[in-house]
Amino acid sequence: MLAAAALFVAMDSLAKYLGDRYSPVQLAWSRYTVHLVVLVALLAVMGRLNRGELESQAPWGQLGRGLLLLGATLFAYLSVRALPLTQVYVVNFSSPLIVTLLAIPLLGERVGIKRIMAVVGGFSGVLIAVQPNVGGVSGELLLPVAMAVCFALYQLATRYFAAQDSALTSLLYTAAAGGVVSTLAVPFFWVPILTQDIALFVMIGVLGALSHFALIEAMRSASASLVSPFLYSQLIWATLIGYWFFGDVPSGATLLGAGIVALAGGYLIIGERHRH
Repeated sequence: MLAAAALFVAMDSLAKYLGDRYSPVQLAWSRYTVHLVVLVALLAVMGRLNRGELESQAPWGQLGRGLLLLGATLFAYLSVRALPLTQVYVVNFSSPLIVTLLAIPLLGERVGIKRIMAVVGGFSGVLIAVQPNVGGVSGELLLPVAMAVCFALYQLATRYFAAQDSALTSLLYTAAAGGVVSTLAVPFFWVPILTQDIALFVMIGVLGALSHFALIEAMRSASASLVSPFLYSQLIWATLIGYWFFGDVPSGATLLGAGIVALAGGYLIIGERHRH
């Protein structure tokens, strides 16, 4: 999950860099089609491009899961184009909190009152982080909120279907769903890609494939409420990259709120370890 977090920030940073010149739909198209090509090539080299990997025990559920991720991707690319990376990720920190809450009714996981209080504290931290800027960018802040909700549902779906399909099958369906839908939409948003940007478009897809393979393996190995808080490490990468490459300096309120969210996540991790 730590590797997935770093790869997500790298991918979103490339999208932010390219976002001034290209539509989020075009960037999402590259992310999923390259993801699909890389994955199919990898399966072929490994000799695993067979019926067993191509068949899913729940194909429609996997496709729905892939569309949730496509929605999260589009909202993410819209978010990073309009907001600093650190602020986007602080809002996105609500995703693991949403996972912890929704894991109760959707996955049947048991979450005690203390952990629910930690989740409430985490949401308070998100509000503290974004409150000073709400008056100016309230509409834009809805973009990372929508991203967080889509991504939380995607993580829960990943956890659910991981018991039925292999990681490679899940990854293949993720790429196929996003690739097909974005390919149908991209002609309406197409802008010719500059030669110097082609490699970056390809890299977005490669980073996407690697990040979600890491995420799927993490969700297969432990409960959703345990591994999801490790995504908080995205704040470190988002702050460093935002400062070095985009000149974004997070406000004191943003860092304070992020710290509260991280503490809430740390409590969830410790609580989960004690339960086992």
